[in-house]
Amino acid sequence: MNTILFDLDGTLLPMDQDEFVRLYMETLARRFVPLGYEPAGFCRALTESIFDVIKNQSENTNEEVFWETFARRVDTDIRSKEPVFWDFYEKEHPGLRRVVKESQNSRQAVDLLKKKGYEVVLATNPVFPQMATWQRIGWAGVKPEDFSYITTFENSRRCKPSPEYFKELLDKLGKQPEDCMMVGNDVDDDMLSTDVLGMKNYLITDFLINRNNQDLSRWEHGSFEDFLLYAKGLPEVTMK
Repeated sequence: MNTILFDLDGTLLPMDQDEFVRLYMETLARRFVPLGYEPAGFCRALTESIFDVIKNQSENTNEEVFWETFARRVDTDIRSKEPVFWDFYEKEHPGLRRVVKESQNSRQAVDLLKKKGYEVVLATNPVFPQMATWQRIGWAGVKPEDFSYITTFENSRRCKPSPEYFKELLDKLGKQPEDCMMVGNDVDDDMLSTDVLGMKNYLITDFLINRNNQDLSRWEHGSFEDFLLYAKGLPEVTMK
């Protein structure tokens, strides 16, 4: 094993994902009220389009799928208002930081693993644009340049929980499943989908998402502080 794949939301970045998404939707929808869009309908269309991105099986990027399906639900001319989205991400998205927790161990874990010779990748579900992802990376106390690769909706064609997301990512990294460990807080997205590929994994339980009450004993698991102790015990990577 020579590569660690980290999830972001709820893993490196401590947060209640439901609370964050609710506030994200409400804040973004308010930006479009002056343009004549009704907030509830806007949020519903946004949610349904994100689900279309998660189910993407086409050769189009997740970004392309989002805009295509969102335009179909909201307004065929919505793409012309893309600057409003970017203005939101620049000016208001940073304020959403108030619902996330301060990360105590993420910086230490990333530095430790890189010092041991591991390649560190950010395998966050690619339903957000790069600008939003880069901001949340900063909230976690780390930097985009800490990672050899980061999945965003611009560079990805699949999403978790599909194992195809991980296959696409491993192809881009030039890695085999046995080279990697996935570290995440979502049983479906991060554990079951990597089990299928035979990848090692570690379940972070601080902000656990376990929709179907799976037995956690089948995976290495613990708090992020526990994972940091686990990482300290990992061997250094020997270059071949």
